[in-house]
Amino acid sequence: MKRTQKIFVIAAMCFSVTFAFVGAGFGQAPETVLYSFGGYLGDGLGPLGGPVFDSAGNIYGTTLSGGPVSGCPGDSGCGTVFELSPSSGGWTETVLYNFCTTGNPSTCPDGAEPFSGLIFDKSGNLYGTTYTGGAGYGTVFELSPPSSGGSWTESVLWTFTGKAGDGAKPEYGKLNWDAAGNLYGTTTEGGAYNHGTVFELSPQSGGVWTETILHSFDRSDGAAPLFGVAIDGSGNLYGTAELGGNGNGCDHGCGTVYELSPSGNSWVYTVLYKFNQSTGAFPNSPISIDSAGNLYGTVYQGGVSGCNSTCGGIFKLAPKPGGGITKYTALFDGQNGGNPLSGVLLEEELGVAFGTTLWGNNVYEIKGKSAATIYQFCSLPGCADGRTPQGGILQGRSGKLYGVTEQGGAYGGGVVFSISPQ
Repeated sequence: MKRTQKIFVIAAMCFSVTFAFVGAGFGQAPETVLYSFGGYLGDGLGPLGGPVFDSAGNIYGTTLSGGPVSGCPGDSGCGTVFELSPSSGGWTETVLYNFCTTGNPSTCPDGAEPFSGLIFDKSGNLYGTTYTGGAGYGTVFELSPPSSGGSWTESVLWTFTGKAGDGAKPEYGKLNWDAAGNLYGTTTEGGAYNHGTVFELSPQSGGVWTETILHSFDRSDGAAPLFGVAIDGSGNLYGTAELGGNGNGCDHGCGTVYELSPSGNSWVYTVLYKFNQSTGAFPNSPISIDSAGNLYGTVYQGGVSGCNSTCGGIFKLAPKPGGGITKYTALFDGQNGGNPLSGVLLEEELGVAFGTTLWGNNVYEIKGKSAATIYQFCSLPGCADGRTPQGGILQGRSGKLYGVTEQGGAYGGGVVFSISPQ
């Protein structure tokens, strides 16, 4: 079903903000709401995963709930995959797939509750994960476009069982491809110690996929990897584990940054950094890699005395010549935002980086050592411009930033937005 909404633009507003690590004034950039979710007529609710573009400029994403089937948390549907297509005067939303609509609706064999965003393959098929459904512990799915008209077709590539060392419950992290066509991702639970896994799915003849658990977290080396892995040019994988690393001021560990390197027929796991409360804790963030091999991400809490629950910050891990790393952290103080969750979008050619914070509902920009809020959600009554930005930010060919908020909008079910940095 297609629905068209007119776009509206929020005029720029001027006020100032000071980061804990640098002061910077800003003029609020114009924001455009491309689509507001409400769950009405099954259009979806609560987008969490960041958007992705196709070559024609259409936007694709997922919603955690919504759709026609009740039975998932909140009885508001079990989630959707949607497409937004630009049209005259607005954007047209089309639900490409409603989860929990095949087989037994009490078990959702096709998957349910897609937290993560999507990725494309070269043929235009979409791939993602669901948090539940399948055997009860989530799925990896493929969504294929119709050859001529008709509906998109969903195929479950893997169903997590949580048994015998298998993973369970993939959460926010997008999947990632290597050059050979293998898919990589993480699960927050399951594995040999039930603290989560890094997995590889490899295509076989006949459309069958096989799973290999590359690493099972044991808490001492990390636990609960919420986000997926980044891949460098040598095929090494990098990611964050929200918990684990043992102690460091946190009851269940403050989290780690890790590397997995291929070595023959196995993989070597290395903890690159263990966080603590003084440097920021809980790195529930994807990793971004720049051309020099530096790693970037965010920590959700900690770092500034007196505001541990609403602080957090941005970190950079720089490789040292001869081995080891140097860590840099820029911390929020709770007054200029906090609780970043979406990671960092690097735009090296422009010398800038962007991200979002849940506390304060901010979109921030970093240029050199200067950082500033460029947009603050809930600037309209009733948060009609969006609220609680959690998904990653994407920069389009026009230079605009695109993303989603879980809540807010005209109907309260979240929005897809664009922002024009000034």
